[in-house]
Amino acid sequence: MSGNDLSLAEARRIALAAQGFDRGRPAGRVDRRHLRRIINQIGLLQIDFVNVLVPAQYLVPFSRLGPYRRSSLDDLVYRGREFTEQWAHEASILPVETWPLLRHRRASYRVRPHGFEGFLKRHPGYVARVLDEVRKRGPLAAEDLAVPEGIRRRIPGAWLGTVPRAVLETHFGRGQLAVTRRRSNFVREYDLTERLIPRKHRLERVELQDARRLLLLRAARAHGVGTVADLADYFRMPIREATHCVADLVKSGELRQVQVEGWKAPAYLHPEARRPRRIAGAALLSPFDPLIW
Repeated sequence: MSGNDLSLAEARRIALAAQGFDRGRPAGRVDRRHLRRIINQIGLLQIDFVNVLVPAQYLVPFSRLGPYRRSSLDDLVYRGREFTEQWAHEASILPVETWPLLRHRRASYRVRPHGFEGFLKRHPGYVARVLDEVRKRGPLAAEDLAVPEGIRRRIPGAWLGTVPRAVLETHFGRGQLAVTRRRSNFVREYDLTERLIPRKHRLERVELQDARRLLLLRAARAHGVGTVADLADYFRMPIREATHCVADLVKSGELRQVQVEGWKAPAYLHPEARRPRRIAGAALLSPFDPLIW
């Protein structure tokens, strides 16, 4: 093989190392330092409460660290303010430093559920009032809000469930609200972004092309090695947008193009990717684990 070729086994070990499976689990108690390291290393945790064992965001750190107190992850994310929830690879927990890179996505947020744009246009007063309620009363969940007289509270067939939740989610998706905590039933509690996201991240402006490049670099670090399609999917970026950015990253030396044995498409190697000679161990993985993506 040439210097730009990787065997399939090498690519597998690189990917496992990038996802944190190349080191043993902590010998002592797992604490916030370990959880912080894992989230920063893989870039995000996908949130999904469809589970048999535990919700996905709790199982991903367990796969790498072993047993830990779930409250430690909650404290780190919702009290420490180092991390936040946002749409990234679907609903995700991610470092707050990533917030500015998703500004353009928030600006073009696709309203959920499909067709709810009509409600927003017909009831702008209620939409604005929900934001005012949070401003005046502090953090609120959908169950804390009433609906205008004559409007059905529930949205038939929609996973968001109710009109108040869909309106709160719209403000969240557009960046006006952020998630301050999860209640005991996992319900989101929202507060004004200005109260939750540090000013330096909230006001930082990153040009669209630069944001794409930085997101792809984060994806490449989390993959170790991957195709354009792999890297694009990590933050749910259209492949056509990612293709040009990846080419620029190769040209600037921030990524290296390689060929992986058996892969039809070119692959891209992060310069900091580790290549362990072997990886031993076993882990229980969630279907929503980044390694499975």
